[in-house]
Amino acid sequence: MSSTDDAARLPDQTLAERPLARRATDAPTQTVDVSTDATVEVGSDGQVWNDGDTLPVEDLSDGDAAAMFRAATFANRYRRGEVLGIGGMGEVRGMADRATGRVVAMKTIRDDREAEGGLRRFAREARIQAQLEHPAVVPVYDVGVDDRGNLYFTMKRVRGESLSRVLTRLREGDPETVRRYSRRKLLTLLSQVAMTLEYAHRRGVVHRDLKPGNIMLGAFGEVYVLDWGLADLQNAPEHVPPSPIGYSQSRAAIPLPADVPLVDSSLRPNTVTGHVLGTPGYVAPEQIKDQRALDLRVDVYALGVILFELLSHERLHAGTTVAEVFTATLTTDGASPRARAPAKDIPPELDELCRAATRLDPAQRIASAGELARRIEAYLDGDRDLETRRRMAEASASAAAAALTAAHAPGADEAKARAVALREITTALGLDPDHARARALLVRILTEPAQTADAEAARAHERAAVVRFRQAARHAMLAMLTYIFYVPLVLWMGLRSPWMLAAVATTIVGVIGTTAWYHRHPPAGLRLPLAHVIVSTISLATGVTLFGPFVLLPSIVIATGVGYIAVFEHRVRGMFAMALTVVMVPIALQLAGVVPPWYEFDGGAIRIMPWMTEFPRTPTLVLLIGAHAIAIVASLWFVGRIRQQGLDAERRLRAQAWQLAQIVPEDARELITR
Repeated sequence: MSSTDDAARLPDQTLAERPLARRATDAPTQTVDVSTDATVEVGSDGQVWNDGDTLPVEDLSDGDAAAMFRAATFANRYRRGEVLGIGGMGEVRGMADRATGRVVAMKTIRDDREAEGGLRRFAREARIQAQLEHPAVVPVYDVGVDDRGNLYFTMKRVRGESLSRVLTRLREGDPETVRRYSRRKLLTLLSQVAMTLEYAHRRGVVHRDLKPGNIMLGAFGEVYVLDWGLADLQNAPEHVPPSPIGYSQSRAAIPLPADVPLVDSSLRPNTVTGHVLGTPGYVAPEQIKDQRALDLRVDVYALGVILFELLSHERLHAGTTVAEVFTATLTTDGASPRARAPAKDIPPELDELCRAATRLDPAQRIASAGELARRIEAYLDGDRDLETRRRMAEASASAAAAALTAAHAPGADEAKARAVALREITTALGLDPDHARARALLVRILTEPAQTADAEAARAHERAAVVRFRQAARHAMLAMLTYIFYVPLVLWMGLRSPWMLAAVATTIVGVIGTTAWYHRHPPAGLRLPLAHVIVSTISLATGVTLFGPFVLLPSIVIATGVGYIAVFEHRVRGMFAMALTVVMVPIALQLAGVVPPWYEFDGGAIRIMPWMTEFPRTPTLVLLIGAHAIAIVASLWFVGRIRQQGLDAERRLRAQAWQLAQIVPEDARELITR
C-alpha cells in the first residue's frame, strides 16, 4: 500500500498540541476495503499499512482527557486512509478519527459535481441518511468542510461484502459461497432489506437506486442499505427535474444509441445524475418513462429484480447496451425465475411473488416493501396461503393437460412435452397433494405408453431384447445338438444313401455354427438375420430325404418358426415364406416329375418311399416316436415359457395400475381416461 498524500500528512500532535492519550499498544491499526476485501492500516503518522482491524482502544488514564472535546480543525482531527469507493457524486475514503479513536468512512463530493447542482443533492443525502435511524442504514456521525474545501460527512465504517459479489460468485458456482449463502439465508437477508425500505418509505423516503451493489452483508449477519444519494422525499416541495433523454409513456423504440455500453454498476457504482436516475437493469419502468411519476413502488420493483437474481442466479434484464436493458425493462411484465431457470427448483410461491413485484404497471405491483417482506417470511415460516396454492395447483394441472394433448400433435416433440407435463403435475401435487385432476394426470402419464420412446428407453429395450435373443440362441443350439441321438437310429434303420446322411449332418452343423456366431454378434436392431434363415432353410430341406415333406418335417418346421418369431422383432413375415417353401416346394417338384416321388397312393393307402434309409418296423417307430415327442415337448415348452412371461408382465401391470388408481379419489377416476 502507498502512503497518503504528503499534503494530508500531519505532525504527530493532538487537538491541544500535546498527546491526546497514551496508546495501550503500539500495534498498527487497519480498516477493511469493502470493494476489494483487502485491509488498510491507518497509523498515527498518516501512513497506510496492512495489519490490524480497527484503531486500538486508547488509555486515557493520563494526559489531557478533555482535549478530545476541544474545538479542532479538520486536519488536526482526521487522517486519511485509502479510497473505499468512487460513485457518481463523490468518493468514500477511510479516515482515522483521532478524537474518538475509531476509523470512519468519509464521503466527499467531487469538485466537478458542484457546478451541476450536486451540492444540493449531496446535502440531501447526508441529511436523509442521518435522519433514517435504522440498524440497516449506516449512521451519519458528522458533517463539515475538509481542509481542501470539500463538503463531507462521516459515517460508520461498514465491513463486509456486497450482495453483488455474492451473486457473482454464486453464478460462478463458487463452493464456499454456495455453502455460506443458502437460499434461505439470502431470502432472510432480502426480507431485512425490504423492511429497511419499508421503514424509509414510512418516513417519506424513496431510495430510487436499490441494487445488489448497494446492499452490504456483514460477517455477523449485519445488513446495510447503502448510497442514499438519489433518495427522494415524497411530497417534498422540490423534486429532481425529469430526464432530458426524452422517454415517453409509450413502449416505442428507446432514443439511445445502440452502441452505448452497459456498465456493471453493481460492481462499479456509476449512477449518472441528470439522466435516468438509477441503475440500468434495476430501475422500474416508470423511472425510464417519467421521473415525475415515481413513488415507493420503484423500490418494490428493484426488490423484485433482486429476488429474481437470488432465485435464478441470472440477471433479469440482460443486454450489452443501455438500450437493450431498458428495452427488456419496458417489455417484461412480471418476471418468472421459475420459467427462466427450471433446473433451480424454485418454489412457486416465490415465483409468484417475483411476478407480482415486477409488474410493468405500478398499480398491479405489490403495494409495499413491507408486504414483500411479509410474504418472504410467510414462505420461510411455512405459512403458505391455501387458496393461492390451490389456484396455482389448478394452473399447473391445466398446463400438464395441455402438454399431454400437445404430445400427440403431428410433428410434436413427444418426449419434451411429456417431460413438461410431468413437471407441471409434480408442481401441482406439491402445491395441493389432494388435487384430483393432478392425481389423475399422474396415473395417465405413467400408464399411457409414449408413441415415440425416448433414446434411453429405446436403449433399455434393446438391451433386454439382446438378452432374450442370446438365451433363445443357446436353447436353439442345445435343441439341435439332440440330433446326435438320431444318428444311431438312422444307422439301425439301414442306410440307402450315406451321402444324404452326410448332407443332413453337414447342414445341421452349419446351423449350429451360424447360431453360435450370432450369439456372440447379435444382428443390428435384432432384425431377422437372412444368412441364418438361409442356412436353416437348407438344413430343413435336407430333412425330406428321410420321410418326405409331409411326415415329421412339418413339426420341426413349426418349432423352428415359433423360435424365430418369438425372438426377432423385424422381418418375421419371412418365416412364413421359409416354412411354406420347405414343405410345398418338394411336393411341387414331385408333382412336376423333377424328383422321384416320396409318396404313392394305392387302394386307399399311402406308401412312403424313403430316399435315405430303409423302414424296418421297430427302429422306424422308435425314430418317429422320439422325434415327434421331442418336437412337441420343445415347441410347447418354448411357447409356454413365452406365455408365462407375458402373464407375469400382465399381472405386474395390472397390480401397478391398481396401485396407481388408488392415488386418485374414486369419484374422480373417470378423469384418467380423458
